[in-house]
Amino acid sequence: MNGPLAIWWIKRDFRLEDNLVLSEGVKSYQQILPVYCEEPGLLALEDRSILHQQACRQAVASLRRSLARLGSGVFLCHHHVIRALEQIRNWYPFTAILSHEEIGCDWTYRRDRQVRDWCDAHGIHDQEFPQTGVKRGGINRDRFTQFWNSRIVDQKPLPVPTRIPLAETYRQRALESQLPPLVGIPSHADAWQTVTEPSAHQVLTSFASKRGYGYSGGISSPNRAFQSGSRLSVHLAWGTITPRSIYHTIQQYLRQYQVESSARSTQWQRSLQAFLSRLHWRDHFMQRFEMDTDLEFRSLHPNYRDIPYSNREDHLEAWVHGQTGFPLIDAVMRCLHHTGFVNFRMRAMTVSFACHALHLDWRLIHPYLSGIFRDYEPGIHWNQLQMQAGVSGINTIRVYDPQKQLREQDPQAEFVREWIPELRHASIAAIHDHHRNPIPGYPRPIVDFDSATRFMKSALFGIQQLASSRLVANSIAQRHGSRKRPTSSGSRRSRSAPITPSSQASLFD
Repeated sequence: MNGPLAIWWIKRDFRLEDNLVLSEGVKSYQQILPVYCEEPGLLALEDRSILHQQACRQAVASLRRSLARLGSGVFLCHHHVIRALEQIRNWYPFTAILSHEEIGCDWTYRRDRQVRDWCDAHGIHDQEFPQTGVKRGGINRDRFTQFWNSRIVDQKPLPVPTRIPLAETYRQRALESQLPPLVGIPSHADAWQTVTEPSAHQVLTSFASKRGYGYSGGISSPNRAFQSGSRLSVHLAWGTITPRSIYHTIQQYLRQYQVESSARSTQWQRSLQAFLSRLHWRDHFMQRFEMDTDLEFRSLHPNYRDIPYSNREDHLEAWVHGQTGFPLIDAVMRCLHHTGFVNFRMRAMTVSFACHALHLDWRLIHPYLSGIFRDYEPGIHWNQLQMQAGVSGINTIRVYDPQKQLREQDPQAEFVREWIPELRHASIAAIHDHHRNPIPGYPRPIVDFDSATRFMKSALFGIQQLASSRLVANSIAQRHGSRKRPTSSGSRRSRSAPITPSSQASLFD
C-alpha cells in the first residue's frame, strides 16, 4: 500500500464499472476520497451550456448514491480545482491525485498542467489512467488499431469494487458538501437524455436486444434514429460507460445472433457490426485530436485557413434559431435546442449548410452547436466541424442539399411537421416545394442554395487542386488517414469501412 489517502478527481468518468482510476486506487491506497469540482472557469467557456452542467449534476448525483452503498461518498465543490485541493489538503493531508486521461479542450489541457505543477510543488503524486482506446501523446496511425484492440478488445471491463475504503470523518464531510442551486433549467429539460451509469447500461441493453435491429439502414432518418440509433454517445461523452464495456456487451449479443441462421439474425449481425465499426472510429477521431490539439483553432490543412467566409450576422441568427426557410435545416436546429440530439446525417447536413450555403466559418458556428449537443465531445466535435466544412484536406468535400435530404430522409415531412409548428398544417407537397413556392407564415429561403454553394465549392476545390495542397494532404493522410483494419482472431469483426461520411458518425447516432 502507498500513502493513507488518495484523491479520486472525478472529471468525465461518472461511473464505478470499468473505472481504472478507482480500481487502481483501491488496490494501491489505504483510502480513496472521490472529489468532483464544478469549475466556474469551465462553465464559462463558450462551448459549455446549462445542458452540460445539468448532465454532470445528474451523473454525479447518481454516482454519489452508488458510492454511498459502498461506504463512500463524493466531496462536491464549486471552485477551480486547485483551490478545492488546497482546501481539502488543509483538512486531510493526501499523498496522491488520481484521475483519467481526459481528451478535452485547450482549457482543460492547461488546467491539467496547472494541477500537475501544483502537485510537483507540494510533493503529491499525480497519475492519470486511460478510459478509451486513445494513446496519450500520440501513436503512429499504422499501429493505432493494434493498440486499440489491446485496450478495448483484449481486456475485459473491470468490475465494480466491492468496497471503497473511506474513514467516517472524511465520508461525513463529503456527504455534507453541496453544490449551489442550479439555475436556468428550461421547461423542456425533461426531453434531455438522462446521464447516469444505470441509465447507460439500460440504454446499451435496449439497443443490443431491441432497438439496434434497425441500426443498419435506419440511422440516417431523423425519424428513426431516435429509436434505431444507439443513444450511447451521451454516456461515452460524460463517462457513465466506457467503449470497452460497450464492446464486450455487444460481442455477447453478437455471439447469440451468430448461433441463429435466419434473416433476422443476419440483420442483427449487420447492425451490430456496423455499430462496432463506429465505436472504433470514435476513438480514431479522438486520437487525431489528441495528436493535433490546435484543431480547435485552425484547420488541419494549412491551405484551408483563409476561406472567404462572409459571416453575416443575420444568416447566423437565422441558422441558430431555425429560421432559414429550409424546412429540414430549421427542424434540425429546433429539435437540437429542445432535445440536445439529432442523428449524424442531420448534424453533418446542418454544418455543411452553414458553411457552404450561408458562408459561416466553422469556428463561428462551433459554440452554438456544442452548447446544444447533449453529447458534446471535443475530440469528435472539432474533427467533424472541419470535415463537414471541407477544410480537413483529406476527406471528401461533401455539400449536403437540404432539399434532397428532405426527399430522401423525411419524405412524409414527419420530422419537419413535428418541429416546425408553422408547417404543421401544410401539405407534404407544399413543404417539399417551399423553396419554389414559399408557404405564407414561414420564412422564405434566405439564400439561393445552388449559387451560394457553387461559390464555396469553387473556393474549396480550387485549393484542393493546388500541387502544394496535395503534398500536404498526403502528409496528413500518413499521420491521420484511413487504414484497412483486418479481422482479429476472436473479435469477430469485419474490416473497417473506407472513409465515407456515413462511416464517420463516431457515435453521434
